[in-house]
Amino acid sequence: MPRDFYDVLNITRKATQDEIKAAYRKLVRKYHPDASKNDPAAATKFKEVQEAHEILTDAKKREAYDRFGHAGVQEGAPEPQGRRGGRSRNGKGWGNSAPNDFADVDLNDIFQKFAGFSRRQRGPARPETTAVSPPPNYDITHDVTLSFEQAARGTKLSVQLIGANGQRPETLEVTIPPGVHEGSRVRVRGRGQGSPYGGRGDLNIVTHIERHPYFTRDGDDVLLDLPISIDESLRGATVNVPTLDGPIAVKVPAGINTNKKLRIKGRGIGFPNRPSGDQLCRILLMLPAQLSDAAKKDLQTWCQGNSYNAREGVPWVL
Repeated sequence: MPRDFYDVLNITRKATQDEIKAAYRKLVRKYHPDASKNDPAAATKFKEVQEAHEILTDAKKREAYDRFGHAGVQEGAPEPQGRRGGRSRNGKGWGNSAPNDFADVDLNDIFQKFAGFSRRQRGPARPETTAVSPPPNYDITHDVTLSFEQAARGTKLSVQLIGANGQRPETLEVTIPPGVHEGSRVRVRGRGQGSPYGGRGDLNIVTHIERHPYFTRDGDDVLLDLPISIDESLRGATVNVPTLDGPIAVKVPAGINTNKKLRIKGRGIGFPNRPSGDQLCRILLMLPAQLSDAAKKDLQTWCQGNSYNAREGVPWVL
């Protein structure tokens, strides 16, 4: 007996679409074959999670499931016609029955009358090779986690898909283009579930990006904090800094202050059809952690003869 889809996702029947999607993302990562190699039941649970997500995120299918249970979302099942729009053979309204209560409904009669692709109404099913675009409910959604570098520069991933509707499990090599961000979707045509109407749905890869220890993304640009010493600020310097494509020497001009940004052209986020962004090095002027008494005295002497207002020109100065 198939499990209740709400129980599969561990949600209530009043769950919102956001709650359904959040539960799906959590469980699909938990039971993904790559993360559950030691759990023999993971493949079955992974398939159940995908099926539950497919049904409960489709408004019509969810309504049919809430009213008729699993029978309401099987192939050939009638679509809901409103709470009072349909009636059973004995004249009682479907909308007056409790969910999954079929005491007053002849399902065989319903399927024969309403199956949209019965041989009597449509003739023989078209061969699979003639199908062009299966219904969207045969698409598959698959979440992947990328490193910061993979998202910025693009990558190729091996994606393992659990067989559905009689299909065998398969491993695909998927190309992730450069420049994807959190929640981007990469569509792979014809790699979804097989459709009884011919052809296959699509595979939708949803990307999630890991945090980087020192790079952050700012639109098309990559931001890096660059600490420098007082001496480097006063005299100027050449500093080696990391980029997504390896280290590079950056010239720090004399007299530069904290929060100024040095730009490295073309070392930001890459894109397939337009120029890449830049890398911005944000200057952080660092005072020494410890000063000798002599150094403190020299600094105080210098300050006495070179006092200045560090907040001059700042708009919030009182």
